[in-house]
Amino acid sequence: MDSLKEVSPEKLGSSLSRFRHTLQSAHRSSIDVKNSYDFYVLAFKEFTKENFSDAFLYYDRADYELTSAVNEAKHNLRGLRIHSSRTISFFFKLYGLYAVIYGVIAASIFATLIYRVSDVRLLDVPLWSSLFAGLGSSAQILTGVVDDLRKQGIVTRYKRIWYTALPFLSLIFGYMAYLLFSSGLVAFNLGSDERIFSTMFVCFLTGFLTNWIIDQLSKLSKNM
Repeated sequence: MDSLKEVSPEKLGSSLSRFRHTLQSAHRSSIDVKNSYDFYVLAFKEFTKENFSDAFLYYDRADYELTSAVNEAKHNLRGLRIHSSRTISFFFKLYGLYAVIYGVIAASIFATLIYRVSDVRLLDVPLWSSLFAGLGSSAQILTGVVDDLRKQGIVTRYKRIWYTALPFLSLIFGYMAYLLFSSGLVAFNLGSDERIFSTMFVCFLTGFLTNWIIDQLSKLSKNM
């Protein structure tokens, strides 16, 4: 924990926001965070009043109470604290490890299918177009987790069940991207081999941008 002199109001605000996500992860893992949450509420109230000194002290106490609650949730084996299913679940949620495992498994499956069924075609469209998009969406999940950890130290996105649907939606987008790219509407002066590799890259990129595409389609539907 930083000292009071080292914490600016902006940094304290970010810490409180991050701490709220931490409390949510602990609560969903059945860890008793009542004491910690009470001090967090006091810290937030003082922060909104711009009483930053008191806000920091309450935040420091909330952090201490959460650490105590996590330790209490561990198993006590002859005086040695070892992780329980609740604390393991907490750290998996906090650092997005469920999303990482899902992303790695999905990427492995798509890579295997690309190797095994690359020649299969669906309505004259090669199946690899969808599979490369699935590979791209799996990469998006992993990079999203890494980006959250890099910026905030915890994962605030990709913690809900919705991200599991991204690879499946990307299969459709990859299929449509192949149709668009191969139709000539997007023209490139490339040779046969270069065109194939370019199409693979376009399908992969389409899958990687699945979340962005969903946002754009949602905005478009609202304006129609």
